[in-house]
Amino acid sequence: MRPIKSSLPGTRGTFGYFRAALQPYFTLANWDYEQGYFDRALDDRNMVYLRLPIKVLQGELDSPDAWIELGEPFVLRHVYQTGVEEDIGYYEPLASSAMNQFQEPLDKDAEVDERWLRKAEAIVKELENRLV
Repeated sequence: MRPIKSSLPGTRGTFGYFRAALQPYFTLANWDYEQGYFDRALDDRNMVYLRLPIKVLQGELDSPDAWIELGEPFVLRHVYQTGVEEDIGYYEPLASSAMNQFQEPLDKDAEVDERWLRKAEAIVKELENRLV
């Protein structure tokens, strides 16, 4: 995990606003009614993510009018098992993402290559210009 220095932490708004502003690239992930993450895959294998933590200040996270606050963005790399879906007869990237959601990563916090960090920093900079 590599944190990204940003002016985003502490930014507040409704869940509906942030969800609309971050679509189609970010999806809500790993959430409950009090916290979660907006995730954006940085690679085509869905192993490297830019993650924006969110905390609910008022309401419940699945409600568009819930007030949330952004946390410190970071880049996370998960390394999954490969070859598990080779014989199932489906399009491999689709099958990989479907299978990966049910398996434990081999490494939940693998080393992040500098190119992914630079890409994430550029995305965060663009988000700062739009959201802050």
